[in-house]
Amino acid sequence: MKEIDVVNSLRVLSNYVISNAKSGHPGITLSAAPIFYAVFKNLKTDTNNLKYFNRDYFIASAGHASSLLYSTMYAFNMGISVEDLKSFRKLNSKTPGHPEISTLGVDCTTGPLGQGVANAVGISIGLKHLASIFNKPNFNIFNNYVYCFLGDGCLMEGVANEAFSLAGTLKLNNLIYIYDRNRKTIEGGIDITFTENVEEKFRAYNFNVINVKDGNDPLKIEKAIKKAKKCKLKPTIIIVDTLIGFGSHLEDNEQSHGKPFTFEEVEKLKQKLNVKDEAFCVNPEVLDFCHKISEDKQQIISSEKQILEEYKKVYPKEYEMLNKFLNMEYCKDIAKKLQNFEVLSEKISTRELNHKVLNFVASYVPNLIGGAADVGSSTLTYIENEKYINEDMRYRNIHFGVREHAMSAISNGLTLTNALLTFCSCYLSFTDYCKNAIRMSALMNLPVFYQITHDDIFVGEDGPTHQPVEHLVGFRAMPNLMVFRPFNLTEILAAYYTYFTTLKPMFLVLSKTKVNSFATSFEGALKGGYVVKKESATHLATILATGSQVELALSVADENTRVVSVPNLELFNSQQKEYISEVLGDKKLIIIEALSSYSFYKFNSKNTLFITNDNFGASGTSAELQKAYGFDEQSVKQKIKNFLKEK
Repeated sequence: MKEIDVVNSLRVLSNYVISNAKSGHPGITLSAAPIFYAVFKNLKTDTNNLKYFNRDYFIASAGHASSLLYSTMYAFNMGISVEDLKSFRKLNSKTPGHPEISTLGVDCTTGPLGQGVANAVGISIGLKHLASIFNKPNFNIFNNYVYCFLGDGCLMEGVANEAFSLAGTLKLNNLIYIYDRNRKTIEGGIDITFTENVEEKFRAYNFNVINVKDGNDPLKIEKAIKKAKKCKLKPTIIIVDTLIGFGSHLEDNEQSHGKPFTFEEVEKLKQKLNVKDEAFCVNPEVLDFCHKISEDKQQIISSEKQILEEYKKVYPKEYEMLNKFLNMEYCKDIAKKLQNFEVLSEKISTRELNHKVLNFVASYVPNLIGGAADVGSSTLTYIENEKYINEDMRYRNIHFGVREHAMSAISNGLTLTNALLTFCSCYLSFTDYCKNAIRMSALMNLPVFYQITHDDIFVGEDGPTHQPVEHLVGFRAMPNLMVFRPFNLTEILAAYYTYFTTLKPMFLVLSKTKVNSFATSFEGALKGGYVVKKESATHLATILATGSQVELALSVADENTRVVSVPNLELFNSQQKEYISEVLGDKKLIIIEALSSYSFYKFNSKNTLFITNDNFGASGTSAELQKAYGFDEQSVKQKIKNFLKEK
């Protein structure tokens, strides 16, 4: 069996998949099939357990090559069937339009170009960190590689270049990128947009660079992969020169990118490639050849499992710890301890409170790792008495550098190891740079803990570029993202408890403003909203507030006013109607939040007063801004007084 015959069968099968769905991207399947074959031939996998912790990872950053990914997985006996291929891009299939981790054997959800590049860096860091903890002399428990497939589009995205820079700095030699350089994007040749010297750029990034000029030769690509594995000091990029739409009527034409071929055109492709297979009927010799490769890998897996059994005897504590990492058992222990955290009564910002809780948690959760986008000394998101990772990967603090987007996407990758929990941090106004990666956290349901500070315009003199307004609305609207804006320690603890008991992505929004921290209802905070001050006389109004504005609400509330804190608006809105009515009451409602009013559209009525901010901030002291924007006590009291007089 000639290996190019296997490649051509994958090309044809991938295009049957696309044509049958009448949707997909044929061009990349034809250019990249030799790459996928060469990688999967060398990819360490356990077909009996596709989640095997020491497997090699494969990230298709150019996720529009999904039909080729599924076809290759089918050929190598990795859980994809012919029926799955026939269901490509159909609702609830195992073969969605872009790869999703809900499909067993897919290591990362990809689609937005460049995200997978940064995810791969995170996985690479995570695996090296795990290896530094668990590997011992003669016991390489973690010795896996991370492969990332990318195209011209990925190289243009800013997030990818942020990630490449950090990968080279950290010398991630377990990371291998394979670049399908077909020199085409949707709009045409890359000469109109992308003329940089890729080889020299990656050498400047401190990468090992390997060129494969004949991208149609899988053996040359395989030789490059083996050479990359021998590089001990740098990550590698293998640049493979290919032709988009290879062998088709649209060879080297950008029109092949997203235009499915007709079945007649696939038949002509078959003739050109000398493939005899009927639709969805791969030559049995091809399948036998690929299955034999997968079976041979099982000997490697069996040997590793025997080594692990010996490791269990020699290093029983480390073996137990490894299982706790892999099963997230430390989460169960810390969730109970959080409720016993010491209550603080001093005037303190929630970013400072969070720093205390983060370090308390880190002392009990050894698989927690993270850092900030060069603002750790301000956001206070670092683990004390712990160094930062460098070439020595043992430590749990990460300097992400001024790379907010890559930071978030790398954090996704760290959690994709399924053994680590990750926190990362920047200012709320700069989460615009993180947005797509945060969306991918939510889409993949990854337990990334975003710890975001400087949460309103009262951060002061740095001015409107640093003062968030509209940001929280978007994050609150994002599905599957737990957004907490806490007022005090109790609410921060509730956020951590929610994180460790659900392992959902968490977005914790913290203040620079100092508040009087005192204990409130933990159970109420877990419900997203609760009464922090009950009216002592006739109930005339309820003030609903979040974050540091809860303290403002308490300072302006009189004996006829109830104050409700809503640290998590989504959780509160999801409670039963009876609970919401009991908390809010049936009187006039006053909403205080120094951010956009749009978060509270459900509460809008003629009986609602919004003391919110829908305008950009300005440079000035916190006190000046509070007065200028009507958030000082005197202004708020007057607004409430006027509102309550209205009939």
